Amino acid sequence: MKAPVGLRDVPGRWRFLDWQPEASRRMLATREFTFLNQIVASNGSIPWNDRRYAKLWLYHLNYFDFLNVGFVLPNDEPMLDRAMEIALDWRQHNTEGTEVGWEPYALSVRIINWLKFLARHGRSLEFWDEGGRISTLLESLGVQVATLEHRLEKDLLGNHFLKNIKALLFAGALLETPSSTRWWAKGEELLEQELNEQILPDGGHFERSPMYHSQVLEDVAEIQLLCASTGRRLPCSDLLSQKIRSMAQFLKGIIHPDGEIPLLNDSVLGGARPPDVLLAMAGMSDSQSTEREPQVTVFPDTGYGVIRSPGSRSSLIFDCGPLGPDYQPGHGHCDVLSYELSLHGQRVVVDTGVSTYEPGPERHYERSTAAHNALRIDGEEQAEIWASFRVGRRPRVGQISSGSDGVFRFVSGEHDAYRRRGVGHARTIFLQAPDTWIVADLLSGEGTHRVESFVHFHPLVRVKALDDLTAASDGMPLRRWVLQFAGQAWSLVTYGEGQFDLIESWYSEQFGKRQPSTVLRWAWKGTIPTGRVHVFIPTGIAAPHIVADGSGKLLEIDGHKIPLR
Repeated sequence: MKAPVGLRDVPGRWRFLDWQPEASRRMLATREFTFLNQIVASNGSIPWNDRRYAKLWLYHLNYFDFLNVGFVLPNDEPMLDRAMEIALDWRQHNTEGTEVGWEPYALSVRIINWLKFLARHGRSLEFWDEGGRISTLLESLGVQVATLEHRLEKDLLGNHFLKNIKALLFAGALLETPSSTRWWAKGEELLEQELNEQILPDGGHFERSPMYHSQVLEDVAEIQLLCASTGRRLPCSDLLSQKIRSMAQFLKGIIHPDGEIPLLNDSVLGGARPPDVLLAMAGMSDSQSTEREPQVTVFPDTGYGVIRSPGSRSSLIFDCGPLGPDYQPGHGHCDVLSYELSLHGQRVVVDTGVSTYEPGPERHYERSTAAHNALRIDGEEQAEIWASFRVGRRPRVGQISSGSDGVFRFVSGEHDAYRRRGVGHARTIFLQAPDTWIVADLLSGEGTHRVESFVHFHPLVRVKALDDLTAASDGMPLRRWVLQFAGQAWSLVTYGEGQFDLIESWYSEQFGKRQPSTVLRWAWKGTIPTGRVHVFIPTGIAAPHIVADGSGKLLEIDGHKIPLR
């Protein structure tokens, strides 16, 4: 006979954050479920495992985030009843242990959400509990946690494994069962190991995805909150606090002026809580720096560099890091030395983002070199992209560097993605005070190669080519485009030979949503070594005078000689 599963009290005020209260109440009332910008009506049968829908959509349905809400309004009693009905429906229709909701990550998220729901509303539910529904859900939770314990994602690791650990800790703290002590002990043992493995010394998460960084920051902050709410102390509590602080510093350091994350690697807006909420959870203010002078920040372990010009609310986020840990690069893209640029608070140069995790041409494109503000050599990808979450050959990256000389702020990086082609690529990005942004590419090696450079613009940016073609003083062709956005007009100026095309693409700031966007493709075929330069300046400002030496290793910008890598 199985031992009964009980629920421990969480004394005091409930301190965990709600999911999306309005969306939750709407889903419970109508049984129309909205995830990833897709609405699905249950029509009497909830599609827990209906393969007509994308796997990620089914995962979100099985997560039960919509239970993570405080149903405390006067008319919320029916919401609690419907929430119980839907949870019991899941139990009734997922009995084999092989369905979508039994996969370890989905198990972990649902375990946490069910526990939050029952711990938060247990006393209210007890007043009208009919037929032992609470006991039925607690019994199901016991089975789910026991299953998770034997399915921990030690093969996948990364953020998935940390979510498994979080679920074990929540179950160990909130469930009353003979196994609870073992679950807690296993969770606390694995937590210290993964904090040291996954959170890099500069505070970045080792998968190098701002969205998953944000999710993991919430996970570790909630583990700390769980301990505070239940009177428990982890042996690694000091390490946990230190990692939360460093992760918050990293997040604060990489956000755009609009307060949101860059869409590098597998990142979308809304895939995690907003940065200001996460910073508050971590006990850090999201207030803007009082610095008025341009600033450069480098996160050397993660491989991110940021240049900010506070006076014009402009920022550039530069990705110089590896695709991810060697054993888990599944969220990595061909975006080494790519960047995003905001001007006057508006995103101007953007990453393509992510619209889907489903295998197919869209997923392949969104991970490709051409989908990023990067260089492609001889039509070859920076890395071998396999399936939806696998990578074969991948580039090695150099150490990111940065500097300042009073006139220029810069970040610089390099990679060897095209070593098989005999080509090396280094990129240095300068801010020439007050508001000229210079992107300089140096290609080393030998032989004749086709070089393509891509610049992706936000859908709100209008791009128009100017007919005039002039020459820089050293004879390099100079071309101009006008960029119009948010009442501003800027120029994009290119230095160097080649063919230019404005092509159509898309921008996906959310899953399931693609907006038309414009890409400038700059193609050139010739002998390497060589260099390419493009510049962003306000319209009406003279383009900087740029001269490159014969090797391309030195730039002279308005009389300032600057060595490249």
